[in-house]
Amino acid sequence: FISLLLLALSLSGWAQEDFPEKPNPPRLVNDFSETLSANEVSQLESKLVAYSDSTSSQVSIVLINSVGPYDISDYAFQLGDKWGIGRKDKDNGVLILAAMKDRKVFIATGYGMEGAIPDALARRIVDQLIVPNFRAENYYAGLDKATDMIFKLASGEYEAEKLSSS
Repeated sequence: FISLLLLALSLSGWAQEDFPEKPNPPRLVNDFSETLSANEVSQLESKLVAYSDSTSSQVSIVLINSVGPYDISDYAFQLGDKWGIGRKDKDNGVLILAAMKDRKVFIATGYGMEGAIPDALARRIVDQLIVPNFRAENYYAGLDKATDMIFKLASGEYEAEKLSSS
C-alpha cells in the first residue's frame, strides 16, 4: 500500500512539473524550447497583443521541447485552462502549441472560438501553414501565417472553404 501511495504521489508531482508555470508578467508568446530569436518572439508578441487589445479574443503561442507522456491535444487544452488563455466569461482563447522535439503541433480553441475555428479548420492551419514551414525550419513564418489565418477566420473575413486555396 505504501509503495502504491508513493507511486501516486510521485506521478502527481511529475504531472505538475510537466506544465510550465504561467509567465509573470504574462506574455502571449512563450518559447521554452529556444527555437525563435528574441526579435521573432518580440514581433509575434506585438502582433498578438495588438490583436488581443483590439478584440475580446486572445491568441497565445507556446513552444516547448516535449509533451512527455501526454497526447498533444490533451496537453494543449490543459495548459490553456491552467494559464487562462482568453477571457474567462467568453472562453475565447486560442493556443498554438508546438512540441519541438516531439515534432508535434496542435491548435486548441476555447468554446467561444469553435464557431469561427472548428477543430477541422485548426487542423488544416497546422497541416497547411505551420508544418510545411516548420519542415523548412521557417518556424517564425509558420507561426506568423497561422496567426494571420486565425485572425481572418475569427473576424469572419475568411470562409472555411477558402482556406485550402491559401
